[in-house]
Amino acid sequence: MNWVGSRVAGIAMAGALALASMAPVAGAASAGEAANKASEAEGLLAAGKVKEAIDAFDASAEAFWKAAPLAFRKALFVDDVKSYGEYVAHAGSTFAPGSELKIYAEPVGFGWTDMGDKHRIAFKAEIEIRNDKGLIFAKSPAPAELEKVGSSPSRDFHLTVGFRLPDLKPGSYKLILTVTDEATGKTAPIELPLTIA
Repeated sequence: MNWVGSRVAGIAMAGALALASMAPVAGAASAGEAANKASEAEGLLAAGKVKEAIDAFDASAEAFWKAAPLAFRKALFVDDVKSYGEYVAHAGSTFAPGSELKIYAEPVGFGWTDMGDKHRIAFKAEIEIRNDKGLIFAKSPAPAELEKVGSSPSRDFHLTVGFRLPDLKPGSYKLILTVTDEATGKTAPIELPLTIA
């Protein structure tokens, strides 16, 4: 399997793979903080204090984000990616052996590392391709590293993962991409069914 990696503004590309599940996590204290800040934002907005309401709403979203597990809003095979939310979905999940594949995923619940006036988002990703019995047919030799450094801690972030399929026999497989957020240590798998024809 050939892994392709590059760093592009707003896009993290790596030699890696696939899709997500939401693991149960969430502290009651954090969830309460998110609800309290949201309620405060509503009260401030009703009182005509728009800037203060926006600040309280942002604090609510931040508390919710920190309490959430690492998960993915969406993850799918794509033919092209321009930026966050701008992609061309691949028709279906059938590919020829040795095809170039690309996966687009939108993570949630990740963190940032402060670097002075910059904020770094960083992930490690490992890939496996398994058959329906769980037998591993291909595995990445080392974790792919994906990162973005920006001036603001953005939640609109996506991963674009590109790779070449090995020469697998025709049949049904599963792509498993295990993504780890470096800032929080949270991990989540992405799983996508794949047919080789």
